Amino acid sequence: MIIGFAILLIAGVCQGSFGLGYKKYEPFSWAAFWGIYNILCILTSVGFVWLSAPKLWTIISENGFAHLCVPILCGALWGLSAIGFSKAIDKIGMSMVYGISMGISTIVGSVTPMIINRSFPSGLSAAMFITGLVLTVLGVIIVTIAGVKRDGGIKGSISGVLLAVLSGLGSGAMNVGFAHSESITGQFALLGYSQTAASSARWMPVLVGGCLAGIVWCVIELFAKGEQKTLTAKGSGTRTIKLFVTSIVWYAALLLYGLSVDMLGDIGKSAGWILFNALALVISVMWGLKTGEWKNSPKGLLYIGCAVLIAAWIFISII
Repeated sequence: MIIGFAILLIAGVCQGSFGLGYKKYEPFSWAAFWGIYNILCILTSVGFVWLSAPKLWTIISENGFAHLCVPILCGALWGLSAIGFSKAIDKIGMSMVYGISMGISTIVGSVTPMIINRSFPSGLSAAMFITGLVLTVLGVIIVTIAGVKRDGGIKGSISGVLLAVLSGLGSGAMNVGFAHSESITGQFALLGYSQTAASSARWMPVLVGGCLAGIVWCVIELFAKGEQKTLTAKGSGTRTIKLFVTSIVWYAALLLYGLSVDMLGDIGKSAGWILFNALALVISVMWGLKTGEWKNSPKGLLYIGCAVLIAAWIFISII
C-alpha cells in the first residue's frame, strides 16, 4: 500500500509538470502543435507496449476486439475534450477552464468506476472518501478563484463554459476507459508480465483512441486554415524534440498512475484518480510560482487552496 501511494505521488508530479512543454508552441500553429504531439503520444504508448508486452497483440486477437470498444470510445471522448479544453481557454481564460474541467473530471473519473464495478466503500472508508472528494473539489474551486483574481476577473462566454464542462466530462471518461480495460490484462500473470507492462497495455486503447481523434481534428483544421507551412518553419525540429520529451513525461504520469491503482486495489480506481488530480494541481501551482505566473499577484487564496488539496490527500490516503 505504501509503495502504491509513493508511485502515485511520482505520477502526480509528472502530471503536474508535463504542461511546461505546452508553453510557447511556436513556430507551429495550434493544429500543427497538437497534431504532432498526439502522434508522438501514440508512438510513445505503442512503443512502450511493444517493448514491455510483445505478446499483447496475440492476446487481443485471440480474445477479439469487442472488449476494446469502450476503452477506445472513452479515449476518443477524452481526445475531443482535450481540444475543447484548449479552445475554451481562448474564450474564458486558463484559470476558469482548469477549475471547471478538473472539478468535473475528478467527480466523473472517481465515481463512475465505482458505479460500474459496484465497489462502493462503506462505513468509515466511505466517510473518508466522500470527505476527500469534497475537499478536492473545494480546493480546485479556491485555486480557480485565485486564478480568476490574478487574471483580472471573470471573462468569456457561455460557449466557453460549455466547452470547459464537456472537457471535464471527457477527461473523466479517460479514467473510466482505463478502469474498463482491466480485462485486457487477464492473461498477463500467466505469461509472467510485470505490473508495469499491464498498466501500459490497459492505457494503450484509451490513448490511441484519444490521440487518433485529436489527429483527425488537427489535420482537418490544419488544411482548412492553410497552416501546413508551420510544420517546416524554422525551429520546428527543436520544438518537436521538446514535444517528444513532453509526451514521455505525460505518458510516465499515466503509466505510474495505472501501476499505483493496481497496487491500491479496488478503491484505487476511484480514490487514486482524486489523489492524482489533486497532487497534479498542487505541482502545477508550484511550477506557476516558480516561472513567475503569479508575480505581483495575491497568493493567499492560492495557498489555502493547495492546503485544502493536501488535506484531501491525507483523508483519502488513510482509507
